[in-house]
Amino acid sequence: MFVSTHSSIDTYESKLVSKMNLSFVPPWMATVVDGNESYASVVHVLPDSDNEGPLLLWFNQTWNSFLDRIGDDNVTLYVGFLTVYTYSFFWLVGGLFVLMDLTNWPKALRKFKNQPGANEPLEWDRCKHLVKVVLRNQLLYGIPTTYFGFMMRKLVFFETPNPRILPSLPVVFRDLLFCIVFWEITFYYSHRLLHSSYFYKRVHKKHHQWSAPVAWAAMYAHPFEFIISDLLPVYIGPAIMSSHVLTFVVWFTFVMMDTLVDHSGYHLPVLGSSEMHDFHHLK
Repeated sequence: MFVSTHSSIDTYESKLVSKMNLSFVPPWMATVVDGNESYASVVHVLPDSDNEGPLLLWFNQTWNSFLDRIGDDNVTLYVGFLTVYTYSFFWLVGGLFVLMDLTNWPKALRKFKNQPGANEPLEWDRCKHLVKVVLRNQLLYGIPTTYFGFMMRKLVFFETPNPRILPSLPVVFRDLLFCIVFWEITFYYSHRLLHSSYFYKRVHKKHHQWSAPVAWAAMYAHPFEFIISDLLPVYIGPAIMSSHVLTFVVWFTFVMMDTLVDHSGYHLPVLGSSEMHDFHHLK
């Protein structure tokens, strides 16, 4: 870290300050000494070593330039940006798996199918129905739930952190650890509830229509299940921790990748095993 005074600062720190656009630092973080603003409070914005300096400096500038373009108000970031990012990730990454099922290509990867012969190829009409159901869930239930959850977060939990000030790595790891534990517990019990006789027949059976799942089937569900088992267990953890929007991005990326691989129907060498989830869908 560095402390800027009205007399002098170290040569290295001077170079960083000269290169850095400090306009994104909130005014309340600055102190004025002899008419000059000091940004001593911005501990994690500037690097601690020569090796880390250029990378962190570049990342801060890139992130804040991005915020300059899209806006840094909380609704834009926590509702708009996260929704676009998450659903884009779902359709693009999940689409790579689905494309393999639709085309049966590349042939070399067919041997990694969990259920050989199933969805080889995936029927186009069934795929179109899948897309329709998932889009309905995302647009009619996902976006409103995200907005409502954000407003409740403001009322129940702490205020959102300043998006232009990046969190430290220990804070990111702390939040992610809490999110993982919270997600595992809440998803387990919500899923167990869905497998009770009452909810299975009325709600969860829809998801199990895909006895041989494909990646996009991860969000093929009854709206009630989509909200209480797919969305809330993922959203509430970082809301409780009042996580930075970039921590949300890391967390959602992890969750989306995990659920897409689980539903992909493939056990590729570089990815985790999904055989157990295929077996679960057969029940």
